[in-house]
Amino acid sequence: MSSYSTQNRAPYPSEQPFAAASTRRSPGMSYAGSDYEGKRAAQLSLAYGVLGMFLFWFVFGPLAISSANKAERMGEPAAGGRLLGWVAIILGALSILLIIGWVLFFAAAFTSGFSTGTSV
Repeated sequence: MSSYSTQNRAPYPSEQPFAAASTRRSPGMSYAGSDYEGKRAAQLSLAYGVLGMFLFWFVFGPLAISSANKAERMGEPAAGGRLLGWVAIILGALSILLIIGWVLFFAAAFTSGFSTGTSV
């Protein structure tokens, strides 16, 4: 027998009894795990945050914050989605306050113009 056959070398994975399956995955493979769910929640929070900046801030803002919290519970950072969610909520609330202020301003201007008899 030659000394090369089995001396001083680690066994190949196929030679080991009950060899574990490979943990390498290709990018196209989907798998259900907490890592995948965390990344998905982080991506959703970012998407909800962007949508909340332009559409339905009262729906997508809280969804972005909720998804960011879910992602961070699973160990995935999601600060961008949380930030965009809060910015969407704050800008939406400020826009409503601005609209109410304009309505009150013009209502006061028209009522004071009618009471003094001047035309606007």
